Amino acid sequence: MPSAKRKLAQLQGAKKSARTGAEAEEAPAAMPEPEADVDMNSDEDMEGGFEDVEDDDDVADLVEDEDEDEDEDKNEDEEVDEQERAAPSVPSHDSRFAVPSLDEIHGLKETSELYMNNVFKLQLDEMMRQVRPDFAHAQALEGALRRMQKIFDQMPTIAPLPLTEALAALERVAPGIAPPFAEPVPRPDAAYKFGFEKPSQLHLVGSWPLRTAARRPGELDVDVEVCMPAQLFQEKDTFNARYFHKRAYYLAVLAAALQNDDKLGMDVSFMDASHSGRSTCLVLRPRQASAKEFRKLKAVIRVHAAHEFGTFPVNRLAPNRNSLRGAAADAEQGAALAPTPQYNASVLSDSMRMSHLLFLHGTSEACAGFAEAVQLLKTWATQRGFGTLLLGAKSERYAGRQMVAGSENARFLLTMVLAHLLHGEEPSTGLRGRTLHTQRPKLSMGYSSYQLMRGVLDFLAKHPLATSPVFMRAQPRAGLVRTEHIPTTSFSASPRAFVDPSGCINLLASWPAASVDLLQQEAAQTLHMLNDAESDCFAALFLTPCTSPVARLDEAAIATLQTKSDDAVRRMDAGSARAYGIEHLLAVSAKALGTRAWGVAVTYGAEAAQWPLGESAPVPSRRVALGVRLNAEHAWRQVEHGPVPDDSVACAAFRAFWGEIAELRRFRDGRVLESVVWPITSLEERAALPRRVLRHALLRHGCVAKANKLQFVNDAFQGLLDVPADLAQRAYLKRPSELGFQPVQAAFENLSKELRAMDELPLSVIGIRPVGRALRSMSTFAPGALNVAELGSGVPDCASYLAVHDVLITMESSAQWPDDLAAIQEMKTALYERIAAVLQNKMPGASLRVVYDDDAQTGETIQDQTSLVIALPAGFAFKLRVHHDRDHLLLQRLVRGASGAHKRRAQQVLRRYEHRYVHAPAHHAALQALQDQHPALGPTVRLVERWFAAQMLSTHVAPEALELLVAAVFTSSVHAPPATAVAGFVRVLRLLRDWDAREVLLLVPLEAASRRAHEHRAARADEERQAPGTTPADLRHTTAFAPAIAVTSQERVAAEQAFRAQRARDPAIHHAAWCIASDLDASGSVWTHESPSATIADAVRQLAGRAVAMLETPIVQKESAMVLFTPSLHTYDFVVHLHPSVHTRYAEALRPNADAWLAEGKRAYKNLSSLRPSVYGSEMRPDWDPVQAYVALLHTLYPSVFRLFYDQHGGTAIGGIWEKAPLAPHPFKVMLGYSSTPVDKEVVLNSDAVLAEVARLGYGLVDRIQVNKH
Repeated sequence: MPSAKRKLAQLQGAKKSARTGAEAEEAPAAMPEPEADVDMNSDEDMEGGFEDVEDDDDVADLVEDEDEDEDEDKNEDEEVDEQERAAPSVPSHDSRFAVPSLDEIHGLKETSELYMNNVFKLQLDEMMRQVRPDFAHAQALEGALRRMQKIFDQMPTIAPLPLTEALAALERVAPGIAPPFAEPVPRPDAAYKFGFEKPSQLHLVGSWPLRTAARRPGELDVDVEVCMPAQLFQEKDTFNARYFHKRAYYLAVLAAALQNDDKLGMDVSFMDASHSGRSTCLVLRPRQASAKEFRKLKAVIRVHAAHEFGTFPVNRLAPNRNSLRGAAADAEQGAALAPTPQYNASVLSDSMRMSHLLFLHGTSEACAGFAEAVQLLKTWATQRGFGTLLLGAKSERYAGRQMVAGSENARFLLTMVLAHLLHGEEPSTGLRGRTLHTQRPKLSMGYSSYQLMRGVLDFLAKHPLATSPVFMRAQPRAGLVRTEHIPTTSFSASPRAFVDPSGCINLLASWPAASVDLLQQEAAQTLHMLNDAESDCFAALFLTPCTSPVARLDEAAIATLQTKSDDAVRRMDAGSARAYGIEHLLAVSAKALGTRAWGVAVTYGAEAAQWPLGESAPVPSRRVALGVRLNAEHAWRQVEHGPVPDDSVACAAFRAFWGEIAELRRFRDGRVLESVVWPITSLEERAALPRRVLRHALLRHGCVAKANKLQFVNDAFQGLLDVPADLAQRAYLKRPSELGFQPVQAAFENLSKELRAMDELPLSVIGIRPVGRALRSMSTFAPGALNVAELGSGVPDCASYLAVHDVLITMESSAQWPDDLAAIQEMKTALYERIAAVLQNKMPGASLRVVYDDDAQTGETIQDQTSLVIALPAGFAFKLRVHHDRDHLLLQRLVRGASGAHKRRAQQVLRRYEHRYVHAPAHHAALQALQDQHPALGPTVRLVERWFAAQMLSTHVAPEALELLVAAVFTSSVHAPPATAVAGFVRVLRLLRDWDAREVLLLVPLEAASRRAHEHRAARADEERQAPGTTPADLRHTTAFAPAIAVTSQERVAAEQAFRAQRARDPAIHHAAWCIASDLDASGSVWTHESPSATIADAVRQLAGRAVAMLETPIVQKESAMVLFTPSLHTYDFVVHLHPSVHTRYAEALRPNADAWLAEGKRAYKNLSSLRPSVYGSEMRPDWDPVQAYVALLHTLYPSVFRLFYDQHGGTAIGGIWEKAPLAPHPFKVMLGYSSTPVDKEVVLNSDAVLAEVARLGYGLVDRIQVNKH
């Protein structure tokens, strides 16, 4: 049975007409008014979400049932058709040719105006089929609910008793049940009493009766509320968790009755989503014998205990009142106690479920698209880690799912936000009760579900909840009348406020401010995606989970919380030690980072806590994930500016926060400020500065106990792009990790000045364009200034590689240029010789040579195959090529006029010319502009290429193709541009994992992005002028996510046509397995025509998927990170092991061994005499890589015998895989190209002889050959 994902993939590829793709939405069936004795609702208008259902047997079963129904309908239709054919012929009106109805016309218009495209609407409709529960299979549920009501009605009363006696009475009824008491746990001699009476009311609540439930990973929940009689409580029960203690005892008695009833057939357990003991409920799952009845529904029943509204005085539970006293009051010594807004909201929430249900039910009745819009919002939120999950038996499968701290009621919150936008805000009143203004509803009841969802996202993205609390309009019909006992100002006790229609409950009371900010940022980014009509973002919106901080934030860490607290009231108000630790961690992190970050977030496992009735509630793990979204413009500043010395209070607070590192400093502009300076000595230290700031603040303020209790993911990747310090000190004049790419770019500028200043040439140099990857800061290793004076003595051979950086020069136009390709090439060679002679006099000590390309051919007349290599005494080398426009025109003419082999050769030469002189400069300029705007682009490219090379794929993927992959991530509308290399690396791997390169074109708006980058500085200056004095946090929702960058429709159409044509010409995908098009290259194959192959592309996708799974665990240990960069050599048929001491790039290896450069017996000394004797001597050898040359030679000699894989960055193993054709018996022929051995009347490859030849060709370089498979 095809899965939901497969169906959606088919819809993606389908190109349907507007009429087919624009079906009108069906309004949900009207729900009958709930009866008085069976009502419905829950503390979080029950959860929703959409999982990857490809392997979900339950969804497959549901789909199979639907298909069976469809088959039955089809059979009935066939019978009707036969009857019609048998009946007399009468004029008929085929509906396919009928005039469209008004509904159809409305659907067509809606699809064209609201949705990004027709396919998006089809995908949405198909997904909703899988998200909606099958309410038709609820008979078993209804029977269980009736039986449960009967059990409750027959339960005996337990008279109020002291705690010890009440527990003894419970033990007699059901031995072993432990009431789930909330903290502070009641003392055995508690003065108040515990009793039980049968529930006064039983309500079916939550999303099930509203029909807003949505499928998600794990199980659905059907919520039942039992109302505890008011006579069980006293007014003082609101204090010190007395209400929750009595509530826990009541739940335990209910659990005993349900567990003992065999006819019910349910296993009962406790569940608490918040780990606070205040939201504990009972979970009922069918036993194995009756599981068949619930198989298709896949739901559990949750039983919540509630009290009637008015049982407790509302004014005592105002957010600014304290309800947790006792020992804390003694500690405060009579001072005013801190408010307990979370605790108070928890008590009130238990009395509001039914009223909220009635309100939402009325809203759903009035708005046809309400239910489906809620399901969309729940799906969206679940995929982003907002809200708990009931995973049950699938907890291991979804173990990696994370939840944003405090967001347990996220799905109910989103439902209420939608209802608020449909009803409008509470009118504000003046001093005499006059209405000052009434805000109209922001959304219309007639909107479609998609419009409603967008409206909610727009509200979340733009409304400043940090400064403007929201008060929902009162709903008297639902019993939600605003009370005067709780003033609106009292909600300032919480950092964010969204108050329900009763005016009593802040739905954001349990949300840390950082979690609310993250929700708003996710909403803004989602709007950014929805506004990008040119990109297909459906999977990223609804199908692909992105819950781990590693996947969506720039910095991620694993922190083990320190839960000790001097503030007992805040600790108890938070509900648990972990909740308080998270609040403290987030508060300190936000203050420490300031404008360095857009926001911080904490996540932990998404599964709600569940435990057997006879056990105590599990203690929540103190190990949480911390994520930071950095502000790239401020994240790496070295100075924290504090207050002026005159403000003594502020100065004391500043020094108290930062500690001994705070100092008074005078700056160049004359200001004297309290400051903190973070000294930096290398680029690696600069990249780690936000982590350093966080680590200092969290340790100082006791958020974590020790430094090793805070482990950053990015720390595990440090050093992967640097040469070991010992080797760098020996080989380079200055360590590359300290200066990065600045020295080589400075050397290029100096060379450019010398070239422009040459007057001795017959033609002037009018243009110098860099194309080398290091000149755009994207080579895997930053090239250091090689100590050429110590070559052969102080510089080890294994660190003697001198990289060459490509440069194009353009000479002035002149009649002296010939009009013949062969003559032009000769003239270029002459120009190189003349330039070398001139520069040799101006640059003493430089080595200048005119060289031929590695694949140069004798007698070649049309191909440009010479260049000038300049090795400077400063330790850098450049390769110059002369660009002449006339070459292009003459080659195009030759291609048009030639035929046969001459034409193919001309086409090959033309392709190489365009690579060098057309595409490479344009590619460099665009990426350089992007690098200027996004500093993390270059480091991300370097880390991605390091990973590809570590997988021994150096010769199988062009570096420019990898740069385009990274550019696609930085220009994508799916997420904000990453600010760190590791964040970008993870997103590139996710792109490779999800990209079906065989069927889907990857389109990168490279030129559009470069234009945007050029406008970036001007736009930023305009923002500062328009909003002087505002902080980046104030501009969060207007500047954090720029408008989508996209190619034009014409460019997209051209690229898609080229892609389809390429796949039609080459269905077996021998070429262009990756098609990465851009507005600079519509063909999509400039950098991927020859590589990677289809096999390599598939392997990369599998490797990326496994790497993402490891990274999102997440990885915080260096050893674990190294596993990602360690290939398995057993997968190759044979492995050629090399001597590292003669590998000129061995210094770049992942784990270089000192034996490669230190002489035996002298390792105890660190002076130069301890080095191995040099093999290559003191001569500068630009771009000399013996391993690369060896691999190229083997490819030339044995192109059809094997495929080779190696790591060009210091790898000492070459993996080989035999081609299948030579191993199969085949006829002998002359010039076969490899050694063979006879088999019967045919021959097969003589692999032993070939490997012996491979060893002979690599004499001095090859150590040994390991054969895994013959």
